Amino acid sequence: MSGHQLQAPPVKRQDRYWLRLLATACAFSLFGLGGLVLRFVLFPPLKLVYRDPQVRQRKARDMIQNAFRTFIGFMHVTGIYTYRIDGEEQLRKPGQLVLANHPSLIDVVFLISRIPNANCIVKASLFRNPFMRGAVTTAGYIPNDDPEKIIAMAAASLERGESVVLFPEGTRTVPGKALRLQRGAAYMALRAKVAPTLVTIRCNPPMLMKNVPWYSIPASRPHFEFSVAAGKQLIPVAELQETPLAARKITNQLKSYFTEECAA
Repeated sequence: MSGHQLQAPPVKRQDRYWLRLLATACAFSLFGLGGLVLRFVLFPPLKLVYRDPQVRQRKARDMIQNAFRTFIGFMHVTGIYTYRIDGEEQLRKPGQLVLANHPSLIDVVFLISRIPNANCIVKASLFRNPFMRGAVTTAGYIPNDDPEKIIAMAAASLERGESVVLFPEGTRTVPGKALRLQRGAAYMALRAKVAPTLVTIRCNPPMLMKNVPWYSIPASRPHFEFSVAAGKQLIPVAELQETPLAARKITNQLKSYFTEECAA
């Protein structure tokens, strides 16, 4: 037997790989440009036209939803990926706590593009990002810099009839590793007495994963699947008090649910 190790054959690039790479570069450039247009062109007039902060916030969220829907459509039409959303009508209902696993960078873009008046928890660093600062500030999104503040603001948002989007992992999933969920989502559900709406996200082959640059696209065209389910699979939050034990119990339920769904 030769002392040389056998090398795996190179992965064949398919589905117009170079065109997909070019389209991906264009998409990310448009995303950054869109953030600047929202901040400097579309959002400033809102302060003049709508004096009520709540109305102004809702208008800003409508603009973001439409912008994200256009972005998702652009990536689909240019052949970067295909996608399917099962149960999309459920996402249109107001006052939901939408919880999802987080395999890809654009998961939140997909979800907000489908959820009216969506609030979400975002990285505090985005409030300093020149492309995103205007959007996250005007839309009233919640920075993730203080756990207790996050829970209080999310619960208040739900009580106002807004939907809140959250990834219980707190960051993108690391492929091949067990899910690690934080308890913030459980505390939000308990405080607001809202049974979560669960969204399982699958992407095959994986795209825009954690620690993978945008230009490292898969050899074949990815397909996203979003499966929306109501919160009936969970322990009824309305019957529980906001305690560490209840939060741990719900978090374990969430972990089991997403682990089983992602493995299916």
